[in-house]
Parts: sequence; structure tokens; C-alpha cells
Amino acid sequence: MATSPTQFIATEESYLSPLIPLGTSTHPTDAALHLISTPILSKLKTLGPSRARDMRSAGISLQIISHIPIENASPQTCQKINDAMHAQIVTSPDRFAALAMLPCGEGMGREAAKELGRCVGKYRFVGGVLGVGAGERSGAGGLEASEWEELWGVAERYRVPVALRAVFPSRNQASLHSDFANELPPLCYTLVGPLLTNFHAHHSTSPFPILRLYLAGVFDRHPNLHLILSQSGHSIPSLLPRILAFDSTSLPPNTRPVRSFLDVWQHNFYISTADVLDLQSMRLLLEQIPMDRVLFAGGYPWAEGAAAAALMKEVRESGIVSREEWERIAWGNAEWLFGLRVGGTGKEGKAVARW
Repeated sequence: MATSPTQFIATEESYLSPLIPLGTSTHPTDAALHLISTPILSKLKTLGPSRARDMRSAGISLQIISHIPIENASPQTCQKINDAMHAQIVTSPDRFAALAMLPCGEGMGREAAKELGRCVGKYRFVGGVLGVGAGERSGAGGLEASEWEELWGVAERYRVPVALRAVFPSRNQASLHSDFANELPPLCYTLVGPLLTNFHAHHSTSPFPILRLYLAGVFDRHPNLHLILSQSGHSIPSLLPRILAFDSTSLPPNTRPVRSFLDVWQHNFYISTADVLDLQSMRLLLEQIPMDRVLFAGGYPWAEGAAAAALMKEVRESGIVSREEWERIAWGNAEWLFGLRVGGTGKEGKAVARW
């Protein structure tokens, strides 16, 4: 494959449906969407020519679009959002593919499975996004429960991944994460919004849900399940020695995982580079997970895709990876995981069915 930067597949690019009301409620549990600045909000809500221009300027061939995870979004809301998202990208299969927004929280396992199956089967979406957070209601404390078995089964059957991403902070959570938020007028929130949402994501996406999934034997029952991590995944490499030192023989035999955590980590998880901001961080990530498990992400529109592409150029020139490994990170891994075809012909990407 050629090393043209126009081959990039960006895998963690955000979207916000116009169906989500903005500023109409001040309830503390509602998403703090008022923190999003007007320029970012404008980019979030469009999948049209302006986004395509930004992609071209950053050298990105195809974006994997996913809606911002919203806590307490009903199954009906998720369906409407996914229907609208499909209607916007269906005319540009060479530019966009989509991950279905799935309902999250207690009691939503079966509904999430139904929505993933509907979007993959009907719309050819290439996976789903499940919002996780610090509380039980967002699903972070219960993904290992039996109600989610159907979702993992659907993902495995269709051979599509599920991305675990932090739900957007509520108004109350945003205030708790900022010592000075209450001292600023509301109009200034847009200045600190990106920082607050990032702090919230790192706080709420603990690696514990991942460990609970492992200890519950989810990956023994679903050996071909693929989960995509961003913030929570980046904390695991530094913790690997302690996790691997855990003696699973101390667990009751009937609850003991069959596979080792290292085996699961290296075969069932993918990590996006959305939060990798420098060469040193990239080097650390690549030392802790196989190259074929790393996915390039531009983080649009929270970050400029050009910055992510520039970092990838630095990675290539540094020599820390081979040419083949670099190509796998830039687009090859995404091609395989999402069933896409970009290749080295200079053509833009297109989602294809693998079932």
C-alpha cells in the first residue's frame, strides 16, 4: 500500500444530531451541551461539504462517524438519531461510515442489541458506540451483567466492534470537575468546555469495567468480541504489570476466567489514538499493545485532524515503526476491523459487508 497521507481512516470522529435539543433545559442531569463553543457545535452538527473540506485539508480519506454518547438517551431517541445519521451519510459512502448510537444504562442490554442488529443489518453501519460513565445508570458498573450478553452476541455474529466511550458530562458533573466553573459567567463556559469534557472522560472511563468484563468470563463466552477503547484504554498499559501479577487461581474454579488477561488484551481490544498527542505517548502505547490493535483517530472536531496527521508523519520519520506497521495504524487496521476498503489505489474508502 502506498504511504500517501490521503489514505488515513479516522476512527473516532464525533457528530451531534440536530434532534438533540440545546439549551432548552437546565436540569442538573441533562448533558452540558452548553459547554460546546459555537464553532465546534457547527462542525459537530454537519456531515456536509464543510466537513469534507476539513478532511481533505487534513489528508483524511474516510471518517468513522459516531454520535456523542448521551446518558439516558431512550431506545427511541437512539433509533431516530441513527436513522438521521444514515440519511446524511448514505450519499457519501466514500467519505463516511457510521457507528450506531446504542442505548446505555441499566435494563438497556436487550434494546442495545436490537439497535445494533438493526443498524448493521439495515444500514450497513460498521459497529456501535456504548456510553459508559462513573455511575451504575450509565452502564459502567454492569456491562458484565447477563442482560448485555445479547449485545456481545450480536456484535460477534455480525463481526463488528463496539466502542466504549464516556457519556457527555451532565451539567452537575461539569460543575464538579471545575473548581472555578461557578465563578464564571455562562458565556465563558465555552472557553473551558473542551478541557472540562476531557477531564470528565478520563475520570469516568475507569479501567474497572474492562476488568469486570474479563473476570465475568465475557471473553471466554465471546472470544471474537472486539471492543474499542480510547481514554480508559490508555490507562491500562501502565497497569498491565499489576493486572498480570494477579493470581486468578485464588478465584473459585467455577468463576475463574479461562483465558489470560494478556491474551484478551492483545486479541479483543483496539485502542484509538484520539488522546495520543505526542511522539512519546505514541511510543508508550505501541510498546504495550500489538500494532494491529491501534487505530488512527483525528478526534474531529474537538481536535484538528491535521495535528493528528502531523503526529503520524512524525511517527513515520522517527523510525519507531516499520513502513508496514505505520500503514496498518494509518488505515490498514481500520480496513480489517470495520470491513472497509481504501487500499493503495488512491481511491477513497467504502464500507463493505463481511457477512
